[in-house]
Amino acid sequence: MPTSWSELETTVLTRAAAHAQSLLTRRLTDAGSSPFQYRVLAVLAGVEHRTQADLGRAADLDRSDVTATVRTLEAAGLVTRRPDPDHARRVLVALSPAGAAAFAELAIVVHEAQGEAFGALSRDDRVRLADLLRRVGP
Repeated sequence: MPTSWSELETTVLTRAAAHAQSLLTRRLTDAGSSPFQYRVLAVLAGVEHRTQADLGRAADLDRSDVTATVRTLEAAGLVTRRPDPDHARRVLVALSPAGAAAFAELAIVVHEAQGEAFGALSRDDRVRLADLLRRVGP
């Protein structure tokens, strides 16, 4: 049993998560993007399109965050939006060719950030950590 606040698993996890998220955010920002933008691009990668609502669920983003992020990406030419021909109230979102290229570049940035955040762990330790965290999280 931990004897101090700093030894609690929740404290250690919170500090590690904050460090990793800060590092990732900084790397994405330096590359001209953001975590929300990367999440949207990553969800759209490899699929023809998604409804904006489905995109939000898959990227685990609030509806207003999805809307703002998609608008920003659309203004940058990285995604396209069009009405769903099968449902008038739905909007379909897809990667543009520029968006696919941007995602490929950002995926390298994210991979490097993961290496920086978890570089002290072996590959096996990283796999085990991810497995353990999935069991703890929702």
